[in-house]
Amino acid sequence: MSSNNTYKLQKNYDTETLKNFKILISNVKSLKDKTWGCPWQKMQSHISLIPFLHEESNEFIDAIYERNAENICEELGDLLLQIMLHSEISYENKEFELNDVIDTLNKKIIKRHPYIFNKKEKVSLEKSQQIWANIKNSKKEASDMESSISRNLKLKIKNLPPQIGTDRITNIVKEYGFKWDSTDQIFEKIEEEINELKEAIKSKNDSDIKNEFGDIYFTLLNLSNFLEINPESALQKTNKKFLERFSIIELHTGDNIKKQTSKDFQRLWQIAKKKLMKKNS
Repeated sequence: MSSNNTYKLQKNYDTETLKNFKILISNVKSLKDKTWGCPWQKMQSHISLIPFLHEESNEFIDAIYERNAENICEELGDLLLQIMLHSEISYENKEFELNDVIDTLNKKIIKRHPYIFNKKEKVSLEKSQQIWANIKNSKKEASDMESSISRNLKLKIKNLPPQIGTDRITNIVKEYGFKWDSTDQIFEKIEEEINELKEAIKSKNDSDIKNEFGDIYFTLLNLSNFLEINPESALQKTNKKFLERFSIIELHTGDNIKKQTSKDFQRLWQIAKKKLMKKNS
């Protein structure tokens, strides 16, 4: 296929995409119409939609791990709907509209990639990341850095899921030299936190137990960051592995699974573990 034909084909795709996007905008406005719209959609707010945003994000992530292109496509659509709904809510509140969201994104893309949009220049991955970091930390984008690092971080993570907040904290403080030097150092801290949790459990102090458990979790997330492991991906694999082992136990015990003691389960768990190791070897 010639480059001219490729260009024409891409242009046709873009035209079709814009046509469908216009229909989507119209459909979302119909959903939110004050007279004829969906009663449930009309009562939603930014806050009330948060659980659905979490749910759709997780379903999209699951589709990626399953490598199911059809599901990935569908879940991306669900995420796009969330963006459209939030934009429409802001339009109703006279804050901003969808066009502002798109315009802001376009400006950000152009600003952070000057080697593409200002002048055509091939750069290495390292240089592109350095350019990104320099622009992101420029006066315009980092004006809020006039406040303290901790205050700025509090604002950044205030509405984030805790796990993402921990990752954000760890990455930011690393830039100021507050970082781990080795895994041994982190393991020492984990052991320290585990001992403190044991003491809290002995004292039966619910507040201390919760705090110490949080300290362990925070440090484990620091370890995953240090090892450059995605904790959600690692946990998802462990969930899958657990269920594979548990399915073997179910086959072993049948209808008697509820009659098994703790010791029985420990013995069956080792059997299941060995079976899967042989299967995967």
